[in-house]
Amino acid sequence: MTRARITGCLSLCPIKQNDFTLEVDVLIKIKLVVPRKGYITDAFERFEEFNQLEEAENNDDGSVKFVLEEVVVDADQIVKLKLDADVVISRGLITKLLKECNELIPIVDIPVQGIDLIRCLYDCKARFGSKKVAVIGALNMIYGVENLSDIVDLPIQSYILNDIESSASLVDLAVSDGCEVVLSGLSTCKYAEEIGLGAILVNTGKESFRQALIEAKRVALVSRREQEKTKRYQTILNYAYEGVIAIDLKGQISVFNTAAQEILSISKGSLIGNSIYEIIKHGKLRDMLLSDDEYEKDIVAYQSIQLSVKKVGIFLKGKKVGDMVAFQDVTRIQEMEGKFYRKLHLRGHVAKYTFDDILYRGPEIKRTIETAQHYSEVDSNILIIGETGTGKEIFAQSIHNHSSRKNKPFVAINCAALPENLLESELFGYAEGAFTGAMKGGKQGFFELAHRGTIFLDEIGEISPKMQSRLLRVLQEREIMRIGDDKVIPVDVRIVSATNKDLMQMVKSNDFREDLYYRLSVLDLVLPPLRERREDIPLLVNAFIQKGHSDQKQIKITDAAKKKLSEENWEGNIRQLQNFCERLSVLYKDKLIDVYDIEMFFPNKSKKKIVLKQEEESGISPGIHLSERERIVQTLIRVNYNKGKAASELGMSRTTLWRKMKNLHIETN
Repeated sequence: MTRARITGCLSLCPIKQNDFTLEVDVLIKIKLVVPRKGYITDAFERFEEFNQLEEAENNDDGSVKFVLEEVVVDADQIVKLKLDADVVISRGLITKLLKECNELIPIVDIPVQGIDLIRCLYDCKARFGSKKVAVIGALNMIYGVENLSDIVDLPIQSYILNDIESSASLVDLAVSDGCEVVLSGLSTCKYAEEIGLGAILVNTGKESFRQALIEAKRVALVSRREQEKTKRYQTILNYAYEGVIAIDLKGQISVFNTAAQEILSISKGSLIGNSIYEIIKHGKLRDMLLSDDEYEKDIVAYQSIQLSVKKVGIFLKGKKVGDMVAFQDVTRIQEMEGKFYRKLHLRGHVAKYTFDDILYRGPEIKRTIETAQHYSEVDSNILIIGETGTGKEIFAQSIHNHSSRKNKPFVAINCAALPENLLESELFGYAEGAFTGAMKGGKQGFFELAHRGTIFLDEIGEISPKMQSRLLRVLQEREIMRIGDDKVIPVDVRIVSATNKDLMQMVKSNDFREDLYYRLSVLDLVLPPLRERREDIPLLVNAFIQKGHSDQKQIKITDAAKKKLSEENWEGNIRQLQNFCERLSVLYKDKLIDVYDIEMFFPNKSKKKIVLKQEEESGISPGIHLSERERIVQTLIRVNYNKGKAASELGMSRTTLWRKMKNLHIETN
């Protein structure tokens, strides 16, 4: 019949272990597993006595308390035994069986010392005379017992007991060998008595039990300390964003944190002890795990995601004992990195304008807006074509805000404003140590910052052939590589570019790559110049002239003045008109603006002292260097055409001013 019960009383016994430090008060359970109640004579009394001695010797502070419980179980039912303990004490065959079926709880064997066997053999001689004695037990219990034969003057033969089923057959074998007395454990002695043999139960001496208690407490404290350390590390690992897996040389899992389960979409549950190759059955990630090589932030496809994977060996005393793999979902890395970087450094990388901010009355711009709205519904690249000042960035921002990417970054960069090397680092970023002065840890480029959003490349026609090649690769592969790095980073970016040049003509003259042109201009949007939408000018004038003024101080302008403004060509388009209106609002904020006020800013061409050659005669495209020409012209007018003063105000030498006037076709009469 199966027996498994807890007996005895609970004994709380404080003890101090100077070699171990536990961070909190702990209660450590010691289970004494025996075949019958009272099997270890006076076990609880010995336990109390031992603890009192230790408490007195160590001046204990009571931070660690031990409790001893006795569990009675038949040896043949050990495999079914459930133990809630920090450490188990047992003896002989029960120890052997417990170790075979339990790997989590430390098992301490009560040693059978020579003095215990000698005591039992003398007892045997006193009761049964000089009959031959069979000593039957586990190897650790009876090893070398024949050497005691001369001491006690008894014939002794030993038999190793490996399992409970073989005890009867060993007794029978002993009988056939001429043994008449059996010295063994409880069940073996019981069978020996049933067949008429003498039987002596091997008892545990006081010193043997004390030695087992010392070892049990030491093992329990070591185990508890390791459990605390393991739990601490496990908690840290489970709150990490990185997936972490540790395996031994056979691929058996020792660490598989929560993030790893979530990233790899593996159902919750303990995977410790399983083979990693049963969890990850195919693909590049499995190949990396099987390989002896180490990896540093390699990009690996796993199912539908991209992983950034690092693999390093685990070494103990110079010998490899396993591998550790750490990985993250690339998309999550980019989202977290982008969010953090934008919060700290990139305030303002958002699209402010929408289609509602574009003022118009005529059909021309209405058709353009409708086309742009259709474009915003797809992710194809867009090329916006228009003269300087026609509002290309406003349209780019409006397209972004009308698209599915509206809640993601909008990153704008003027390709003509930066030299090639700086433009390259801004667009693609750089790795740490890529060049002198590079930031520690490297820097994200605009393409990375715009991940999942839109990047606006203004004045795209100004980029060099080298930059054209790098940009083409981004468009083809949808991935970038930082300067000074060899790692490829996938990016999901919609590219909206803009130009005031004839890119097709540049393709024909080999100044712009044809393949890049067609990649950029999947969808093209042509913005009309202001001279082709004159009906919108009065509306724009009303808006611009009031900008920066409160409703209480409205600036008024006559219809004749608006008509006059509508008749001008406005080579600088909306930007020029806006600047002109700002000038009027400053000069005439307290009076009605009439046509006469307007005409003073537009003298007859015959009265001009500065002549700007017609662009078609000068051979330059509309919009080229217009802002610089205007700046030079306005400065010359202001200083009454004194080139020395003009050069000084412009921050350049007279020679530089002369060269720029020549290149920009500015002549003075």
